[in-house]
Amino acid sequence: MKKAKPINKTALFLAAVMAISIFTGCSKQIDEEPEVTESTTVATEATTAPTTTTEATTEPEPEPEPEMLEKYVEYYEQNNDFVGWICIPTLTNSSGDPYIDYPVVQADDNSEYLNLSFEREYSSAGCIYADYKVPITATSHADNITLYGHSMANGTYFRRLLDYKNGVDVVQDNYVINFDTLWEENQYVIVACFLIGIYEWQDSEPLFEYYKCRTFDTEEDYNYFYENIMLRTYYTSNIECEYGDEFLTLSTCAYDFDDSRWVVVARKVRDGEDISGYTYEKNSSRHKPDSVSYNY
Repeated sequence: MKKAKPINKTALFLAAVMAISIFTGCSKQIDEEPEVTESTTVATEATTAPTTTTEATTEPEPEPEPEMLEKYVEYYEQNNDFVGWICIPTLTNSSGDPYIDYPVVQADDNSEYLNLSFEREYSSAGCIYADYKVPITATSHADNITLYGHSMANGTYFRRLLDYKNGVDVVQDNYVINFDTLWEENQYVIVACFLIGIYEWQDSEPLFEYYKCRTFDTEEDYNYFYENIMLRTYYTSNIECEYGDEFLTLSTCAYDFDDSRWVVVARKVRDGEDISGYTYEKNSSRHKPDSVSYNY
């Protein structure tokens, strides 16, 4: 018969110490746990409840982009910079043809079409072009689209915009402007016509850089633009404008003083708007640049 091994007192002592440590550690962990409340219990039950499978939701189909207007497809195929068409239908020659009736392009800068025709050939007359900063696309464009054109001595391109300097009857008879984009037909009504310089020294008023008023991110941006065009306009009208409206600005060279510009601003016609009753008056209190004296 085997003799029983003697009990190792040291081992017994270590075992007792380990047992005490384990129980002490458990007590410490429990003390640090958050207090169990009714809300915690509910949350725990919710997380342990069996999960249910739900049917996958389908994303709505994105709206298709507008298609190009059929009448402009051939122009786009001829020149991919083509973005629209500008026409003032009532400002006509003796044959009844509009003086201003041109394709509009938009390039990567504002200098490309200064001496380049729509056919991309050299031409001193250049082309009517849209400010490049905010691209005109099927779904977006600037709040105020600015179009530039040369004032040619033979009466072409934007030369006949200068007719609007000749009295209130001219704007009253020709206040509708058509500017179609490649994707949409649009009408605008003239709200301001003014002469302006492009340098600080030309005027006692702070320089108004109308050509930089592209997007109205805030009502303050819009108010700055609208107040400045109405300060200078030759004519006032009963056409209302407000934040959220879209505008078209036509700009060309004037010859009243060096580096002067003649500018026509029009508001986009709203859905369902009746534009037949608009009337204009001479604005005798308009601000005039210091660089020129006026007869009108």
